[in-house]
Amino acid sequence: MTNLFKKRLGAHLTELLKYLRFVFNDYFVLALVFMIGGLGYYYSNALKQLKTGLWWAPLVIIAVYLMGLQCGRLATMLQDPDYVFLLPREAEMIGYLRRAFNYSALLACLIQLLIWVVLMPFVQVTAGASVPELFGLLATILFLKVTWLNADFARKYHLNHQWLGNRLLFRLVVPVIVLALGVYVNVYVGAGLAAVVMIIGLVSRRSWASRSLDWQTAIADENSRMHSIYQFFNLFTDVPSLNGAIKRRRYFDGLLRLIRLLPKNTYLYLYAHGIVRDSEMSGLFMRLTVIGTLFLIFIKGEALPIILCLLFIYLIGFQMIPFYFHYEDNAFVHIYPITTDHQLQNFQRVLLTMMSIVALIFAIVVIIVNITNPVTVIGVVVCEAVEIGYFVYMYVPRRIRKSEFSR
Repeated sequence: MTNLFKKRLGAHLTELLKYLRFVFNDYFVLALVFMIGGLGYYYSNALKQLKTGLWWAPLVIIAVYLMGLQCGRLATMLQDPDYVFLLPREAEMIGYLRRAFNYSALLACLIQLLIWVVLMPFVQVTAGASVPELFGLLATILFLKVTWLNADFARKYHLNHQWLGNRLLFRLVVPVIVLALGVYVNVYVGAGLAAVVMIIGLVSRRSWASRSLDWQTAIADENSRMHSIYQFFNLFTDVPSLNGAIKRRRYFDGLLRLIRLLPKNTYLYLYAHGIVRDSEMSGLFMRLTVIGTLFLIFIKGEALPIILCLLFIYLIGFQMIPFYFHYEDNAFVHIYPITTDHQLQNFQRVLLTMMSIVALIFAIVVIIVNITNPVTVIGVVVCEAVEIGYFVYMYVPRRIRKSEFSR
């Protein structure tokens, strides 16, 4: 089982690195540097305006740590066929899962450490925490995260005591109680309680480690974890492993009826309905729009808001390009007498509409946040218009021709 875990982990890391190359491309890294710099500058200025004793500061601390605890799940790397092929070796799976737990705990604790470092100045300013108290908070969130993962571990088995694997209890209820004690009462009390809960969870492993494995739950949890990772990668590149569901979405029927049913609008009808009803494409569009809007709400300045607008509009447009070939495997679109010129024009109309909607949302947010900065207000409108025009009418045709040649 040791060799199996090493093999699975190696394949898993190789797959992640393959997609991370697309995520951290030159343009995204450059934008990320500007974004981190802008957020850091805004954060440092905001800290100067804060003081000790703010009533809402403890709530922010608890909320941030609680959200941070949700990052990092138990990575088992189990696959659907394991239910059949590994069933005869089920008794040895505890060793495999322990290695998976150790790997997951290491990564999760590194994430908690990063969150603690980012929030540390805020805690010092608003709570007046000393260095030992800050490390007490770090110990608290690390203990809670290990407990969180151990409950996820227990969930993979058929338990006599189902509460040991209760997600709501260990993901939300226990962390809220412990963090509230640590922030409002005493940080060492919270750390001590977190340590006790963690030890109880780890010791209880002896009672369920010899029981039968719940293969369906274990595999379903891993598939759900990988689906979340693929959804993130799908923001930057096409992920073949991600299969979207089709939903009617009747609330868009009124807009879709605006398309005139003419032969030249055949692909316009197909693309508009396809993107709206495809959960991956519409979900991708909504996620990037929401994420970009949230960033723009909290960022002020002359250049950074404009750069972020252009980045997210580009990402949305770029991710829509593969949908041009969505109907290529459908024989009926080749039988119907529609030229590729009409197809490209229809796709450009859909893309122009989607990118214009996003640009309008971003521009409104930037104007509201930076109303006193005319350079940013004018710049965001002009730059968005130039980018959309260049992207839709110059970049997209070249990209599609290149893709057609490679196909």
